[in-house]
Amino acid sequence: MAEIIGIIGAMEEEVSTLIPALEDHTERRIGIVTYHVGKLDGKEVVVARSGVGKVNAALTAAEMIRTFHATVIVNTGVAGALDESLEPEDAVIATALVQHDYSTAPLGDPPGRVSGIDLVYIPADPAISVAAENAARELGVRRVLTGTIASGDQFISDPARKEWIRRTYGGLACEMEGAAIAHACTLYGVRCAVIRTISDRADGKADVDFPTFAVRAAARNAKIVRKVVSAIR
Repeated sequence: MAEIIGIIGAMEEEVSTLIPALEDHTERRIGIVTYHVGKLDGKEVVVARSGVGKVNAALTAAEMIRTFHATVIVNTGVAGALDESLEPEDAVIATALVQHDYSTAPLGDPPGRVSGIDLVYIPADPAISVAAENAARELGVRRVLTGTIASGDQFISDPARKEWIRRTYGGLACEMEGAAIAHACTLYGVRCAVIRTISDRADGKADVDFPTFAVRAAARNAKIVRKVVSAIR
């Protein structure tokens, strides 16, 4: 059976170059999300803008799996740098995802441990992550790092919060959807990948850097995703 690849971006900029590239393009609106179905570089895909945040992302991933029978979910988008070596338009490929704002620590659990799946670090698919790393390097991205991406319902621009996330989880980058998508995929037994390009440094200038670099970073990330989609078997 052929793979059906779901591609989720939170913002319009993160999917705007992918949707026009679809062949045999049809649309289906469920709730407030429009799902774009077609072929991307010969592969069966469904592309959607989920909206920002973990709930929006998880619901969109679940809908792709249940309604469109996606067998792989790829999350595309931008992120804030936690690792100080990263600059705008560098890439981070997740090997694991954490929810930095999830905590039942007062009950004795480690920070970030998600009840039900009982994980702090939710794994991404290793083969797809390797394909994404190779794609980013082939496209000439200045720096490509693989490791933990931290997600939470917060735009990180406070240096103290940034340092806490980096120190607590060993995160390379932070954003607002990836771990929720990985959570949903884990529950359904579906492979997932989270591919992010840096838009800001998650510091006191993040609110200025984000609008400056977000569109370029998202467009570069979409190119990585297209190469990954072509490589998925």
